[in-house]
Amino acid sequence: SASPRACGRPRPERMEGGGDAAAAELARRKEAGALHDRFNLVFIPPLVTLTALSLLRPTETLHLVLSWSVMAYILMDIVYHFVVPHCQPGPVRLVTILIHHFIVVWLVLHPLSEPRHLHFTAWATIVEVNTLCQVLNKAFKMNIFSIGFLVTWFSLRLLWYPYLAYWFHNVLTGEGLQVFGYTYCQVVGSQVALCALGLFWSVEFVMGRAKPKDAKDKAA
Repeated sequence: SASPRACGRPRPERMEGGGDAAAAELARRKEAGALHDRFNLVFIPPLVTLTALSLLRPTETLHLVLSWSVMAYILMDIVYHFVVPHCQPGPVRLVTILIHHFIVVWLVLHPLSEPRHLHFTAWATIVEVNTLCQVLNKAFKMNIFSIGFLVTWFSLRLLWYPYLAYWFHNVLTGEGLQVFGYTYCQVVGSQVALCALGLFWSVEFVMGRAKPKDAKDKAA
């Protein structure tokens, strides 16, 4: 984003190269983040396509392919975040992303081990439409994707995901599974935790938007 220095003001002399080091670190983070964006641009569209197919033409094979695809994507992304942690803007985002990913791994293990629930994956990965909007917005800088990201964030992450936790609860208790038993915590507990992370990131986003512009530039 633009700053006074970028608008033609003379730069003060740097005494010990601290500004150069900070600029280099910022460039390093941006490069790692850009590589991660390209990774998502490759893998998120197929996941969304598989989700749509699993919902519109549901078969056990499609549900299984989607579930394993989600697992593979999440595991690759976990490895990337451990190898290139600076792809995220700071430690809080890094830790919460990794927590999110490990929760997803535990959640997806359930339908993979219980074929009768393989369709759970497609109902959960509807939220990847939001990720797709984010990826396309970063790649093409089009206003429609920016709007789509905000609309799907609210409708999918803040409304659909809490409803899905309730739906999972009804399905599992309807099958006679014990509330707060292992499977219940794995499915419903994980879904509730994902909802909590979505709420946390929403608050983080709103607080970030409320920061003065100079503070945003320093945090970038």
